Amino acid sequence: MSRITHYPEGSGRNPWFELSKYKNYKFKNISELRDDYDLIIVGAGFGGVSAAFRAAEIKPASKIALLDALPVGYFSSGRNAGIISRIQTAKPIIGRNRFSIDDQKWLLRLNRLVFDRWDAIRKQKQLDFTWRQDGLYKAVVEKNNRQDLRELALLLDRLDVEYTLYNSKETAQRLGTDFYEESLFIDESVLINPSETIRGFASALPSNVDVFENTPVAEVHKGVRPYVVLTDGSQIKAERIILTVNAFIKDFGFSHITDPVTAIHSFGALTRPLKDEELGALKGVEPWALTGTAPSSCTLRFTPDRRIFVQTDIAFATHLNINPERLSNAIPRLRTAFERRFPALKAVPFEYEYEGLIPFTVNTLPLFGEIAENIYAGTTSDGSGILRASILGNYLVDLIYKVESAELAYIKQNYHPAYLPPEPFRTVGASAFLKYKDYQAGIER
Repeated sequence: MSRITHYPEGSGRNPWFELSKYKNYKFKNISELRDDYDLIIVGAGFGGVSAAFRAAEIKPASKIALLDALPVGYFSSGRNAGIISRIQTAKPIIGRNRFSIDDQKWLLRLNRLVFDRWDAIRKQKQLDFTWRQDGLYKAVVEKNNRQDLRELALLLDRLDVEYTLYNSKETAQRLGTDFYEESLFIDESVLINPSETIRGFASALPSNVDVFENTPVAEVHKGVRPYVVLTDGSQIKAERIILTVNAFIKDFGFSHITDPVTAIHSFGALTRPLKDEELGALKGVEPWALTGTAPSSCTLRFTPDRRIFVQTDIAFATHLNINPERLSNAIPRLRTAFERRFPALKAVPFEYEYEGLIPFTVNTLPLFGEIAENIYAGTTSDGSGILRASILGNYLVDLIYKVESAELAYIKQNYHPAYLPPEPFRTVGASAFLKYKDYQAGIER
């Protein structure tokens, strides 16, 4: 056990949180906090909320507490691009491709399972948030990335996944920009406001789940009857504790297991809504989302309310909370990426600019399992956070309550992050690698 001294802060203004229909939803008041629960979940992102739903399903008579240091949906769960794609492929951030076709099939199977669970909950609870199956484009310009796109198409063929390839003219018509040379479209993808979505799901948790936001945990103690200590000194006991706290897992005192988890800072911006006279080539274009094939490639969205979202520029997170100056340095790169793709919109300002945190491991495999007596943790391992986090939360509960399945057996066997060298070698090596990836991405970043 160690006392936690670093809490997520979140620099800039998170547009998805500010624009969320559930922004002002009131969760439990801290005065309603019990001193004893069957299960405590720390971290109310997609992993934590997924775990809470699963635990309430398996143990409907149990008492469950879901705690978050910040407002639900304010940090990483609400600072991504809002793309939920059932068709994600495993690709190492660093090094050679070590994933077999069986690994890819398992990931596809797990993604579809947890996606279908979220969709069923959304329909059953009649939740009112953006959930549009507008699909996802993988679009490229650079020669090496065009080759990666062809390799992706071959992989999708082997996985029996439907997709459509578009040439430059077709891509321009669909996106409203002639920047890209070709694209691959995957229909099995839903676009959301991520903050609105996770707050909406958290609001619909069963009555045996108590959700407390702005409730930071200062200590976590293992044992036969583990417990957490809040920053005000309150102690809460449980039978088991789950930690779904992003890369901040490193501050919880279990470094012998959690040390392989590290993180990258990413940066995003969202414009104000475009006026009718500004739409130009975007007039009549349906909302869309786009990613590249390289880690440093720019991610883009054209939203239903006619805003353009841009995410680019990555930096190794030696410190999990970023210096505001670094966000200021990222804004010119965000403007450049935006104006390259939409030169006619140079006069359109960003309304929101912010920084996000992406956990990763060197072999792109998550942290999963029991990290101390009756303490369990799951941490995603690349930029595909929503479904990966949901998988971890769901199957951590299955692990705790011994709900055996082929999916859990695969996860237990394979989800083991690889060794990372200590500082200062970690920062030096990772920073050099990210610069190389920037170079590889070329004008696509």
